[in-house]
Amino acid sequence: MSIMPEFIKHINLTLPSIHVPQWSDMVTGFLLLALPQIPLSIGNSIIATKQIANDYFPQKKVSVKKISLTYSIINILNPFLGGIPTCHGSGGIAGHYTFGARTGGSVFLYGSMYLIIGLFFSEGFEQIIKFFPLPILGIILFFEGLALIMLMKDILDSKRSLMISFIVALSCIGLKFGFLIGMILGVVLYYTTDSRVKNTFKFKITFFKKKPF
Repeated sequence: MSIMPEFIKHINLTLPSIHVPQWSDMVTGFLLLALPQIPLSIGNSIIATKQIANDYFPQKKVSVKKISLTYSIINILNPFLGGIPTCHGSGGIAGHYTFGARTGGSVFLYGSMYLIIGLFFSEGFEQIIKFFPLPILGIILFFEGLALIMLMKDILDSKRSLMISFIVALSCIGLKFGFLIGMILGVVLYYTTDSRVKNTFKFKITFFKKKPF
């Protein structure tokens, strides 16, 4: 109860102000944040988001172009309003869908909540998050993870797709070795599963063996 008076004291209207980033900040952000984020943004925020949206709502096809456009626009505007990088997310869609969301109204309510917090409770945001029980957050993330796992059921019949998924998951466990593991296993997987490559490779070996010296 001691948090409540402190929380109420910070309620006031706070409008965003225009902020022009410095060139040094833009260069630093590009090199340290943007470049490492590109693979994750393309994979999770665009490609995976498009796939999950089409899996859940096949009657409403979403294109990579449309997702990329909205993703780009919001991140161009954010720096000038003091915002942080924003993206679509496959995990977010899975979480919304798992807990009952079926229309765009759920996202509208979700976004309205953030607008209200930003406009009226920005100075007391630290007090607000103390009200949210961490065990509930853990349960939400647990079921969201299960929802993402369930989306793998369509690749269970394909040994190659299942193996690729397993290798990706295994590589992510040790991220600092993930790139090396992925490159080695990727080459091995390619040469052992593609019949055309195997036949070409066998032909080269046979050709050199039979060639007189």
